[in-house]
Amino acid sequence: MTSRPAILFLLPALLLYAAFVVVPILQVVAYSFFSWDNGIAQEFVGLANYTHLGSDSVFWAALSHNAIWVVLTLAFPLLAGLLLAAILADRSPRTIQVMSAIYFIPRTIPLVVAGIIWGWIYNPLFGLLNYGLDMMGLGSLAGAWLAEESTALVSLNVVGAWTFFGFCVVIYLGAIQSIDPSLYEAAEVDGAPWWRKFRDITVPLLNNSTLFLGLYAAIEAMRFFDLIWVTTQGGPGYATEVLTTHVYKTFFLVGDFGYAAVLSVVLLVIVLSLSAIAFRLLRAK
Repeated sequence: MTSRPAILFLLPALLLYAAFVVVPILQVVAYSFFSWDNGIAQEFVGLANYTHLGSDSVFWAALSHNAIWVVLTLAFPLLAGLLLAAILADRSPRTIQVMSAIYFIPRTIPLVVAGIIWGWIYNPLFGLLNYGLDMMGLGSLAGAWLAEESTALVSLNVVGAWTFFGFCVVIYLGAIQSIDPSLYEAAEVDGAPWWRKFRDITVPLLNNSTLFLGLYAAIEAMRFFDLIWVTTQGGPGYATEVLTTHVYKTFFLVGDFGYAAVLSVVLLVIVLSLSAIAFRLLRAK
């Protein structure tokens, strides 16, 4: 049983958590059952706001974009981060420290700043990307990367992957350095090449780290907002619309507080579900 002194020490934190997390969540859930006019609750409408989800094409587009963002994030930062970490692990400690710091720099940059920087890089008139393509004789590939529906979402995901890549490298490096060196020594005695050691030793023993990074990336992808808002605000059209930007627009621009609360509840359920899966799988490991 928890002793009384322990409860007393935990009580201030629990009260703050309840006041700033639990109570606001319950308020949002309650707001979703009312109709609103100019920020004033009008009447209880039950599940009427929720029935609007089925016919909201923007919601389904935003949800699909979140799913695409998760897939793209898992496709590049995790795979490239794992491969690079395995390569760096064989280098000297000094090299590992320097390169880890370099790769981790994008993670320290606020996403708003990263969005502004990459907005300049993607600029169709003076952007570094189009200029580089022209210099290499590939000017036909240049385009308005954030202004075209076919390239906007992937272009933004590149920025997100750039900020997440270094984090993956650092996590994988720490995990690789905890692997028993005798396993690699035994493989070398058997004449196993580097790629065999990577496939048969490194990758299987990093399952926990891969699981953690994958679930972390999925949760973060559902909560993404600042990078998209500072660059495209969900455009062009709805090509980069995600759940968080849809919630923001519905609340602040449309003024439909009830439906914005519904979207927030849906987002909350998805994030909590992913978190529950993460805790369950990590505990099972």
